[in-house]
Parts: sequence; structure tokens; C-alpha cells
Amino acid sequence: MKHCEIAGNLCESFKKVMADQAWQITHQDVGQTELLAYGYVIAWEKDGNKVLLQYSDRQGQVQANLEISPSVYDEIMIIINELS
Repeated sequence: MKHCEIAGNLCESFKKVMADQAWQITHQDVGQTELLAYGYVIAWEKDGNKVLLQYSDRQGQVQANLEISPSVYDEIMIIINELS
């Protein structure tokens, strides 16, 4: 898996694009991660490839990371660049 950090404000748009491109959600977990913190993890799969989005907001400090199967890394990075 390849890793990259993305801007937190892109996450909602990214989730929509993934749905539009027929990526299937295989796992989703959301909730309070610690006092005054919120986070979620979403895993998608398509044609045996996987993408994992980890998002956290700790008192306004947002962090978002992707783990991407190497064979679709370029495709996913194009999506991220178009959303930026």
C-alpha cells in the first residue's frame, strides 16, 4: 500500500467521487475518538484494489490520510489533484 496525506476539506468530495466511480465501501467506522475529537475510517474496494481513508478532527486540527493499492495510486492521485 502507498500512503499520502490529503487536505481534510477534500474528504467529503472524495467520498462522493469514489461512489460515482463505483468503488464499493467494504468497511466504515465513525465516532468520537477522544474527548472533543471526531474521526472515521472508510475502506473501498474495486477490482481487487483497495483505498483506505482515515480522517480525524481533534479540536479543529484535521488530519486525513489515504492508503492506496499501488496499481491504482496514480488514478487516485488524479482524483485528489482534480479536487484540490
